[in-house]
Amino acid sequence: MSTGPIVLIRLGEPVLPSRSRLGPYEMWFQRAVDEPLGVVDLRDPEQSVPEDAAATIVMGSPVSVYDDHPWMPRALEEARKLLAGPKPTLGVCFGHQLFCMARGGEVTRNTHVEVGTIDVFLNHNAQGDPLFGGFSGRLRVNASHDDAIRRLPSEAPPTVLGGSDLDGNQVLRWGPRAWSVQFHPEMRTAETRLAIEWRTPRITEEGGDAAAVAEAVDDAPDGLTLLRRFVEIVRKA
Repeated sequence: MSTGPIVLIRLGEPVLPSRSRLGPYEMWFQRAVDEPLGVVDLRDPEQSVPEDAAATIVMGSPVSVYDDHPWMPRALEEARKLLAGPKPTLGVCFGHQLFCMARGGEVTRNTHVEVGTIDVFLNHNAQGDPLFGGFSGRLRVNASHDDAIRRLPSEAPPTVLGGSDLDGNQVLRWGPRAWSVQFHPEMRTAETRLAIEWRTPRITEEGGDAAAVAEAVDDAPDGLTLLRRFVEIVRKA
C-alpha cells in the first residue's frame, strides 16, 4: 500500500473573483478528496515534487500552455518525467494540455468555448481501464476551457478514452497509470458558475446565453467519483 502524499502541482491561480470567493485551486480539490493533499508550485524554482510522493495531479491554470512563461520549460520537463515514471498521475485541463505539449502535440484556442455541465462519452478503449472502466458510457462533468488539443503527439501517442460534442480528446490515457482530462472533476456548481461568469463575454460573442448555461449547471458527481477512484488506485498500489 502506498502511503506517501498525493501532490497537487500548481501552475496558476483562479482569477481573482473566483479565488476570493472559493479559494485557490488546491482547495477545490481538497473539498473533493477525503484525505490531505500536498501542493507544489512549479513556478517557484525553490519548490519540487517530493521523492516520497505517491502520486501527482497537475491542476488547471487561467493561462495558456503555448504562452511564453519563464517557468514553462520546467513544467514541460516535469510533465515528461511524470508520464515516464511509475507513479500514478492525472492531468486536469491545463495539466491535460501540458502532457500533450510535453510529448510533442499541439494545443490551440478552441473553436468554441466549452463551459458548464457537459456530457463526456467514453469509447470502447475505456472498457477495463483501471480509472474509467467502472463508469457507464457517459460522464456528467463540469468544464471550463478556452484552449484544446488540436493534434495528439505522433510519437508515444495517448489512447483516447472519450470526448464531448465540442472536444474529441476529453479523456486520454498516457500509460498504465497516467491519465488526463480536459474537464474539471473538482468543480461543482459554485466553481462552475463562477467560470461561466468569467467567460460570459466569449459566450455572448459566440451567440450563447450565459444565464441559461449557468442555470443548467449541477454538481456533476461523476467528477468527484473520478477523483476518489484515482485516490483508491494510488492507495492500493
